[in-house]
Parts: sequence; C-alpha cells; structure tokens
Amino acid sequence: MTDVGMLFEQHDWGYVAVEAGVWRTTFAVSSDEEFDLYVVLAEDWLHFAVSPLLTTGALTSPARLQRTLLKLNQELRMARFALDADGDVNLLADLPLDMVDAARFGQVLDLLVFYADRLAADLRRVAADPNFHSPLFAD
Repeated sequence: MTDVGMLFEQHDWGYVAVEAGVWRTTFAVSSDEEFDLYVVLAEDWLHFAVSPLLTTGALTSPARLQRTLLKLNQELRMARFALDADGDVNLLADLPLDMVDAARFGQVLDLLVFYADRLAADLRRVAADPNFHSPLFAD
C-alpha cells in the first residue's frame, strides 16, 4: 500500500488524515491566498484535488469562465480543471499507483501549486468581470 503520509513528509508538507485513504493539506501561493489540497487513494490511482480553487457563488460571467477553463484544459500538463457538485472550480491531477514514488508525488505537488499561483487570481477576475482580459490566456 502507498504510504501517502510518508510522501508528504518527504517533501516537508504537513497533512491531516481526514479518513481512511483521504489526506488534506493546505498551501499558500505568492499572494498569500491559501488552498486546500486533497489526496485520495482509490483502487489503482492516487487522485489530487485543489478544492476549491475558485468558489463560483454568484458569477457575472459563468459561460465565459467555463469556456476559459475548457481552453486552459488543453494547455495544462498533467492537470485539469473540473466543476464540483456546487459548481466550484477544482484543479485535479492523477497518478497511477504503480508510478507513485517520492519524485513524482513531489512533481504533482509542485505542479498544482504552480498552476494555483499562476491562474487562480485571473480566473476569479474572468468570472467576476466581463471586461477583464488576462495576459495569461486568450479569451
């Protein structure tokens, strides 16, 4: 069995075991915004979810945000955006269990932190302001 707690510890990340097979950690990006990251062990996969990356609440431009997320999904590597049952935006990644080791686990953590840091603020503005155009991605 994959010891996810040990993998977090090898990268000096604190974590909480939420329940059997589910771990939660929190990280901050350069703007000091904090995000929860969940890691779930399921059958042959280790699933990662920054949840939520963006709470959608009362959006001004939901169609524009969804269109932007779909376009970004083509550009992201090893990760993707998805909407949860509440309509909030999550940032997801997966690793097959037979490929999980400390290096790959660390790469996924780094990747999710990078994307959250790089994209969350602009996605929030895209969702709230129909006149905002991000230099990070085309509308």
